[in-house]
Amino acid sequence: MRQTLERIYREHRQGLFTLALMLTGRAELAEDAVHEAFARLLARGREPEGDPVAYVFASVRNAALDLRLRQARRAGMERSIFGFSWPDAMAGPGDKAERVEEFQRLRRAVEELDRPQREVVVLHALAHLTLAQVGQALDEPAATVATRYRRALEVLRRRMDTSHGRRPGTNAAATAAG
Repeated sequence: MRQTLERIYREHRQGLFTLALMLTGRAELAEDAVHEAFARLLARGREPEGDPVAYVFASVRNAALDLRLRQARRAGMERSIFGFSWPDAMAGPGDKAERVEEFQRLRRAVEELDRPQREVVVLHALAHLTLAQVGQALDEPAATVATRYRRALEVLRRRMDTSHGRRPGTNAAATAAG
């Protein structure tokens, strides 16, 4: 079991952290959730049934939700799910401002999704789990997860088009040509 968990952690640590961050809203709580989940899994001492990767993601999700509830009770409020800035590391000097602005729009659009859609987007698009693994992690049928993901992408596309001043359903080339 220990070797399986070590492999899963090495291969998926960023996705696990991202999921926990999305649910807790704070980096230190996300780290605690990942550590707590792995400690529980190690204490359990036996291999999970089904896909072990999905099982670990489900365990981290549950630990993050537990921590968030405890923290919310103490603090009385929740913070933004994205308390960090990815574009700073990705953008070059020429396009940094534009990329930061684009990232901020996307971040707000993802934050505005309802929690079930937001979880599916984070697990599939950011943590790179298959839709089947996402379904196992969330204890939902794969078809439900796929539908939720498709609808979330439609919502995000509409919101991003609207934030760029385009009518929803038009593409940039058609808008520029018209």
